[in-house]
Amino acid sequence: MGYKSYVTEVKVAMKLCKHEFCVGVGTLLVAEIQPLVPVLTGALKRGIVSEVMAGDKGVYVGVQEGIEYGIMVEKGTSKQTAQPYLEPGAVNSIPRLINVARKNYDHRMGGK
Repeated sequence: MGYKSYVTEVKVAMKLCKHEFCVGVGTLLVAEIQPLVPVLTGALKRGIVSEVMAGDKGVYVGVQEGIEYGIMVEKGTSKQTAQPYLEPGAVNSIPRLINVARKNYDHRMGGK
C-alpha cells in the first residue's frame, strides 16, 4: 500500500474556504450594519457595501464612493453628534462571524 498525498486537495479546499469566508463576512456585515444607519431610507443605507480584496486578503466594508457624508454621520462633526453605525455593526457581528468561519471550514475540510 503506497503513500497518497492530499496536499493539493487540501490547498484547493483552503483557498476556497478563504474566499467563501471573505464573501460571507462581507454579506453578513452589510446585513448587520444597514439597520443601524440612522435613516429609514436613502443613499447612505443603500450605499453600505462590501468588496473582497484581491487575493482574498480581506474584505472592505463601508460606504460606496459618492456618499462622502457617511463618515460625518459615523464620527460626527462640530455641528452634528456622531451616530455610529459601521463600528457597532462590525463589533456586534463578531460572534456570528466566528460561526460563519467555523461552518465554512467544517464544510470544506470535511468536519462536522
